[in-house]
Amino acid sequence: MTSDDPTGTPDAGGEAAPAGPTLDERAPAVVVLRLLQPIIMEARKDPTHKANAENGMRVLIDVQRALAAKANDPSAVQWLRQLALTWNTRVRGSQLKFRRIFDLLDEAAKGAPRR
Repeated sequence: MTSDDPTGTPDAGGEAAPAGPTLDERAPAVVVLRLLQPIIMEARKDPTHKANAENGMRVLIDVQRALAAKANDPSAVQWLRQLALTWNTRVRGSQLKFRRIFDLLDEAAKGAPRR
């Protein structure tokens, strides 16, 4: 794990992530979070996307905290949808992955209470 990686996710070295907030790994929003993390982390290596990726990682940290409190928090689901839409246009070649992400977000939105 790199010292500048605040998410606690493993890097290419394969180190284990430190314990963070407990999440329901089966919740659709959490699955989306886990799918978006590597996409955004990979974009950090590209100078074109570095600043946007850093910002996206900070958003993911906030979303992770919200999902730890409530598995399908409507505001967290909306943030994830915005991130997915943004990165879908920035990163090409992952259309099937993004189709799955949007399907899971629709499922999470159905399970989330109205605001």
